[in-house]
Amino acid sequence: MASITRPVLAGVTALFLVIGAACSTNTSAPQEADTAPTTSTTSSVQVTPTVATQVKQATGELSTQDLVKLAEPSVVRIATSSGVGTGFIADSDGYIVTNNHVIQTASGRNAATVTVTLSDGDEVTGRIVGADARSDLALVKIDRTGLKALPIGSLEQTAVGQDVVAIGYALDLTGGEGPSYSVTRGIVSAKNRAIKENSPILGAIQTDAAINHGNSGGPLLNLFGEVVGVNTAIAPDPNTGEVAPGIGFAVGADTVKAVYEQLKATGKVNRGLLGIADFEALRPAKAKSLGIPETTTGVLIGARGVASGGPAEKAGIRAGDVVSKIGSYAIKNEADLAVAMIRQAPGETVAVEFYRDGKKQTVQVTLGTPQQ
Repeated sequence: MASITRPVLAGVTALFLVIGAACSTNTSAPQEADTAPTTSTTSSVQVTPTVATQVKQATGELSTQDLVKLAEPSVVRIATSSGVGTGFIADSDGYIVTNNHVIQTASGRNAATVTVTLSDGDEVTGRIVGADARSDLALVKIDRTGLKALPIGSLEQTAVGQDVVAIGYALDLTGGEGPSYSVTRGIVSAKNRAIKENSPILGAIQTDAAINHGNSGGPLLNLFGEVVGVNTAIAPDPNTGEVAPGIGFAVGADTVKAVYEQLKATGKVNRGLLGIADFEALRPAKAKSLGIPETTTGVLIGARGVASGGPAEKAGIRAGDVVSKIGSYAIKNEADLAVAMIRQAPGETVAVEFYRDGKKQTVQVTLGTPQQ
């Protein structure tokens, strides 16, 4: 698991140290290199689409410029007494997803006042609907309707190497044209990382798109305009203690969607507890060594992975088992396990499928309540 730094801007005092260096004095208009020469309207010349245009037509992917235009109305600045972060509109009726640490004070309590600045500059007071410290996500509501919302994508359909764009109020820079957010582009460097905060956030996306203080809570977008993650953390280099270049983390889309739905419905996440830890996604070579078909997916429980007296142990699950299904949820990796727990409540009895000695078994497990 990655030890992290939360990229929320903790205040604006330090910002003035870098403003001078960040300002641009270039007033000349840029030249448009792609501008086509003027032609007669009666010309019969056939224009061959560029490779980029062909890719867009074939896949539906947007250019970065078009993606930013699409997303701009949905990305907001969030300010509290503790600092500045970012959020995105997830519902046209004013529901905004952000990080839990963006709306918290230094003492760990929810901020008394949340100010949301929309892309047109309108400042609106936000109300905290709910927050979930375990996933570092929160939901804020503003009194607006008819807003443009961003769809939340799927971790399964997000590929390593896929282009992604991060949008947020990095360093809360001011000035410039339009909203003062910053846009950075990169790729999905890895999937199903674990962000180590108060408790591990499973199913995170690692990206090399630049993420800085102030980006917290902002969307990590694929080129289809879907949110594949919520930008949350930047990794320190353990050798230098400085921020490691090109290693940022976003809470994955599946967790974002599950938490968002619960916060919107009830204001809290009432997740269940299976009582296992020290587990990892099953790889084909390991499946083969366990006498399981190599195409089998699930999570393998480590040697110290079953909590003593916990729900899993009481049901007969033990170290070395491969959990492949919980209730109606297929478990392909660590993220699926985390999402299954978010979507099922304490006290609920669910069927858990697992492999032991190459054979599939099913037990009934009554889920527990996680410690806060």
